[in-house]
Amino acid sequence: MLKKMIVGSLAATLVAGFVLGKDMFSYATTACTNVRDAVKSEITPEFELDRIRNEIDKLMPEIRQHMTVVAEQSVDVKDLERDIVKKESHLTGQKDAIIALRSDLSSSGDKFTYRHVSYTRGEVESDLSQRFEAFRAGEDAVKRDRQILTAQKQTLRANQQKLDSMLGRKQELSVLVSQVEARLKTIQAAEAVNNIEVDDTKLARVEGLIKDLNHVLDVRESMLETEGHVLGRIPVEVESVELQTDVVTEIDQHFGLVADETVAEADSNSSI
Repeated sequence: MLKKMIVGSLAATLVAGFVLGKDMFSYATTACTNVRDAVKSEITPEFELDRIRNEIDKLMPEIRQHMTVVAEQSVDVKDLERDIVKKESHLTGQKDAIIALRSDLSSSGDKFTYRHVSYTRGEVESDLSQRFEAFRAGEDAVKRDRQILTAQKQTLRANQQKLDSMLGRKQELSVLVSQVEARLKTIQAAEAVNNIEVDDTKLARVEGLIKDLNHVLDVRESMLETEGHVLGRIPVEVESVELQTDVVTEIDQHFGLVADETVAEADSNSSI
């Protein structure tokens, strides 16, 4: 079966090459580009965000490996520091012994006794020479160790700075991912709100129910007012009442009778 598929693919390629000729490569490149663009356009932001998280998680093995290197170098530095302290302490003891022997040799004696054992001047001078050579070798060893310690500290400091930078950049990436995620959720919420479709028929029905309820409440309020008037309740509302004018006074004013009677009464008073 596999053999038939391989043969079929080769035959299709040969036919395509024969039909398209030199343009076959261009057609193939364009087709691949179109397929790639189509696939990318179908990738959702949520999927892309998950992919970015996975890429950040892939940084951790390298960071842990670097952390291991820094930890090992830190232990090596501490071990070397302790070793140098021991060597320097030993050199201090050797120096004291050398100075003591040198002080004894400054005398004119030929015999020297140490811990109940006598030694000739030559023996003491030979022992002093050997001690001094060992002391100088120890000093050189400590000097080399200090140079190594300085180099190790420089390397450790550089690796610590690199580790701090890696951890800082990873933290920055995590913060950026969180910001993108928050932005994506905001957009999703807005899209969800915009995609909500409300049925106008249902809205009209609810509006009608509210209108009917208001009508029922209006009727009940009107009944309460009517019951108040029937039961003889004291009217609180102030109503404007039109004052009725005396018809006689109104006629007198219209025909001027009030004025004439007033003048006649004035004349009679003056004649008296």
